[in-house]
Amino acid sequence: MSNKNANAKKDYTDKFKRNIVKMYLRGRNGKSLHTKYNVPKSTFYYWVEEYKKLFRSNGTIITKHDFNNILLENNRIKKLLEIYSVIGCSPQSSEIDKLNAIKKYKAQYPIKYLCEALNVNRSKFYRFDAHKETKTELQNKQLALQIIAIATDNPCYGSKRICHELARKGFITSYKRVSRLMKENGIRVEIGKKPARPQNKQNFSSENILRYKKRYALSSPDIAWLSDITEFYVCDCKFYICSIEDIYSRYVISFNISTNNDSALVANTFVDAYEKRNPPYGLIFHSDQGANFTASSIRAMLKAYGVKQSFSRIATPQDNAHMESLFATLKKEELYRKSYNSPEEFFQSVYNYIDYYNNFRLHSRLNYRTPKEVLDDFDEIHNQEPF
Repeated sequence: MSNKNANAKKDYTDKFKRNIVKMYLRGRNGKSLHTKYNVPKSTFYYWVEEYKKLFRSNGTIITKHDFNNILLENNRIKKLLEIYSVIGCSPQSSEIDKLNAIKKYKAQYPIKYLCEALNVNRSKFYRFDAHKETKTELQNKQLALQIIAIATDNPCYGSKRICHELARKGFITSYKRVSRLMKENGIRVEIGKKPARPQNKQNFSSENILRYKKRYALSSPDIAWLSDITEFYVCDCKFYICSIEDIYSRYVISFNISTNNDSALVANTFVDAYEKRNPPYGLIFHSDQGANFTASSIRAMLKAYGVKQSFSRIATPQDNAHMESLFATLKKEELYRKSYNSPEEFFQSVYNYIDYYNNFRLHSRLNYRTPKEVLDDFDEIHNQEPF
């Protein structure tokens, strides 16, 4: 701007400038105005542009451009609020959920608002929208449906057991892939936690025969049986579960439930197991050093059956780890997950789970076979007639 124009700006009052611009904005001819009032043309039109800003609020000058921007921003905020109310998704949702939500509502709202609302890069959405599913992605969808079905029927199965169950159905894949698909689909293993209970330790000691003959015991069924007792509270009553398991096949041969933790519980369970399997002479019967297993009546009964009794070392539960694992699995996968309204419901639950454990649950230590399959395979091999 020239010095002349600058001087003109200084000579005229603010009131004069506003009045002459108002006349122009009301329709008066610009040339006649700046000629009549002896205002340079460039200065006059400078005033016009300057005083189009005269929309005032609290002393702050707002231009038409600013006002239009405010209207646009207000409209943008309204759109975003409307999107949040109907889209069923938030910026904290998973990326795939946000992309699918944008794809679903892209015909209803501008994509730029949808991406802004969910904090998604527009170029990423356009790539997602134009993307065609690959063969691997289609396979993952099919696997995910199978995994969901298996996890629904077996809520305590982890990725490894699900992987082996998939293999049985003809879907060969890896543990890591199954684990990833489980995470993506929100599948979690349902495992209960054991409540704190006081433990009473026994001071009786005896020889651990199984410790020295374990390799031999793992060569065939009915060489060594394991036994233990656990307790569980139902309806303000304590129940004791005694179980006997074959160490070779991990098959639960017999179990009994009683309100009394005595030698009769052990005796009844053993006799039941012996009648079912009729094991050969010299069977090893291994347990901890609880009073019900070390009782003279139990020792005499086992001796009469020709059974060698073996005991875990004091304060060494790993000596009977297989039985500890059985009861831990029973509680985590069944008992801690349910509430019982009567002892009868509890008894039926234990019976159903032992049947499931023996005949259907894949055992990691059995190369993901069931105990029943291991027993059947052994019988099939050793009962074949020689050529």
